Amino acid sequence: MATLKEIRARIGSVKNTRKITSAMSRIASARLARAQNAMMAARPFAERMSTMVSQIVGELGDEQGHELLLQRGVERVGIIVVTADRGLCGGFNANATRVAQDLIEQEKAAGHEVVISCVGRKGAVSLGHAGHEIFDKYPAPDPKTSLEIAERVAADAVEAFSFHDEGAEGLRVDRVVIVYNHFINVLTQDVRAVQLLPVPAEGAEEGLGERKVEPSMEQLLSYLLPISVESSVQTAMLNSAASSAAKRVAMDAATDNASELVDELTLEYNRGRQAAITTELIEIVSGAQAV
Repeated sequence: MATLKEIRARIGSVKNTRKITSAMSRIASARLARAQNAMMAARPFAERMSTMVSQIVGELGDEQGHELLLQRGVERVGIIVVTADRGLCGGFNANATRVAQDLIEQEKAAGHEVVISCVGRKGAVSLGHAGHEIFDKYPAPDPKTSLEIAERVAADAVEAFSFHDEGAEGLRVDRVVIVYNHFINVLTQDVRAVQLLPVPAEGAEEGLGERKVEPSMEQLLSYLLPISVESSVQTAMLNSAASSAAKRVAMDAATDNASELVDELTLEYNRGRQAAITTELIEIVSGAQAV
């Protein structure tokens, strides 16, 4: 049985841990508010961009023929995994890497070669330990850096998808998928695997209607498609950043558990202290009677 001194030391240690988890919860709450605001601000642009691309594709029909829309035989698949740089956020990182590993196994079982890119250190470490080679690594995004990182990731994805010279340095992929935590609410995040390339732009039935495009719809489509890919990547990153709410939930749970443990240890300490006092009193009374 632990001595009173050991119990008192453990109570102090748990209280210090509780201070840390409580502070981390407050920090995560502040970051969550910024991430949610950035995600909500970017959502209308992403939705409108997707609608516009679909309308142009619907207007052009079979004549659109842009290489970023081209469905071709799949030999190599690019998978982008979005996680965080740090842990202590429940199943946030583990869930994304688990879905990514399942997807990797599915593609390999279908006879496809897989090229893995990781946004965030945790995903790269986890997949590396699982024996997968990581082709590209990027830092985890936050609301301030999501646009810059999304530009780099989207540009690399478009370059790999459009790559023609297999003899040169580089890899050509025939499909690109991004895996990320989609933010639903503070308590719920849903891991999604979304196709980036070829751009999933099914033509809208109404097309552009009577609106006119200058200089031409083909040129506008060529301009918008890379932006659409970048917008999709940024949306995934902002959702992932907002899903860091999992860290707040995890730290709140850790703080509550620490409080419960402090109460249990305090009760144990008081019982031990009371037993020690009772024993001393009995010894004193027994000694006095003996005299």
